[in-house]
Amino acid sequence: MTSTNYRLIAILALFVFGGVVVAKVYPNYQKPCRHPIEYSLGSFDDSFKISQSRFLQSIAEAEQVWEAAINQQLFEYSSSQGELKINLVYDYRQEATDKLKRLGYKIETTQSSYNNLKARYDTQTQSYSEKKTALDLKVAQFETRKQAYEDKVQYWNTHGGASKQETVRLNAEYQTLIALASQINLEKDSLNSLVEEINALVNILNSLAAQLNLNVSSYNTIGQSRGGEFEEGVYVKDSSGISINIYEFSDEKQLFRLLAHELGHALGLEHLDNPEAIMYRLNQGQNEKLTEDDLTELKRLCRISP
Repeated sequence: MTSTNYRLIAILALFVFGGVVVAKVYPNYQKPCRHPIEYSLGSFDDSFKISQSRFLQSIAEAEQVWEAAINQQLFEYSSSQGELKINLVYDYRQEATDKLKRLGYKIETTQSSYNNLKARYDTQTQSYSEKKTALDLKVAQFETRKQAYEDKVQYWNTHGGASKQETVRLNAEYQTLIALASQINLEKDSLNSLVEEINALVNILNSLAAQLNLNVSSYNTIGQSRGGEFEEGVYVKDSSGISINIYEFSDEKQLFRLLAHELGHALGLEHLDNPEAIMYRLNQGQNEKLTEDDLTELKRLCRISP
């Protein structure tokens, strides 16, 4: 960390305690072009299978996009004291991506990828419906057969015991019921795996629909509910501080663009209408450099003449 002399600038959040207004203050935060924004790594979940050093390298590459454009340091890494915390949070979003990858799915932020996943979703939901109907029938038949067996056992137990021949038949029926129960459990496990795949597809499809700005209805998961919208990453500025939370990425290229976008928000930039811009509200572009729109807004923010 450099030895820059910091001034306390700006009231970013107000809290009232017993009628006294207290300011939540962040050093130099409202003038990012005058002084670098210090950041540090916050919570880090290694379930993403990316090392801390590689994650920090991705952040460095993302910040360089903004800094190289105007040849000025805008961010600075601090091992623990940075006012901007960048968190890697593993939850159902990344879990869905990882599961589909293990199943051989190719996930891209494109219309064709969405269409392919939607076709797979339709096929799997139809398969689920058919398998669940068949399994429900099999369970009902098993329960009827099991009840008949138990009624016979109870009858003979209350009538002095069954004959040898009847005992052989009952034992054979018992073994059949055991085999049927085992088969039903296997089919239940298979159906549960299919449900997990469908629910992972639901999460990814809803995410892609948002990223691609598609006018489609949200898909519903099976046997569970999810609260809130699917966001792969978010910039947060509230009473608890300033942070960037990364929830989901399919590859390091998407992670890079996601970090670059959220760092743009940290600078104070808003969304742009250009779909190719880093600051476009959806992470659907392929470029790894600022567009003219990005650069214009950055220069305006930093008061640099065109």
